[in-house]
Amino acid sequence: MPAFDSTKAEVLVGAYDLMMVDTTSLRGSVRQHAGKLHLWLTDSVPQRRATMARRVQEKFMVGTFEVAAPDSGEMWSAMMSKSTDAPGVFWSTGFIRLGQFGPKSGISLYAKLINEHEIRGMWTSHAGTGVVVDFTGEREPDEAGYFCARRVK
Repeated sequence: MPAFDSTKAEVLVGAYDLMMVDTTSLRGSVRQHAGKLHLWLTDSVPQRRATMARRVQEKFMVGTFEVAAPDSGEMWSAMMSKSTDAPGVFWSTGFIRLGQFGPKSGISLYAKLINEHEIRGMWTSHAGTGVVVDFTGEREPDEAGYFCARRVK
């Protein structure tokens, strides 16, 4: 597969079954997150995301992510927003952001390989806005790993 060219992000528009594998678990077991990702183009500027949202062929790419059980909570619920002001998912420079920015508030998908059937790459929960520490004062690792999104019809 050829390397992904982020200047051609419009080819990502569509519906996907998304699987993310966390390779940073301190518990020793591999954690997975899965769900349905939907991406589309809009003329509306995502107001609350305007500082990070980027244009794709003169439009903005936004969407939703519906997480599968057992994941739940405020972070995951925010990813389902279809609001023009604050979409649950949006395209930024070189990545797709699921949810909001901030510690434990969302996930960034960095597409590395793409074809007509799937997108593959790396993901991280790190938004570059702070460091999370546990109750002992030790820095907690940001969740991160790899993902595969298979296009559905």
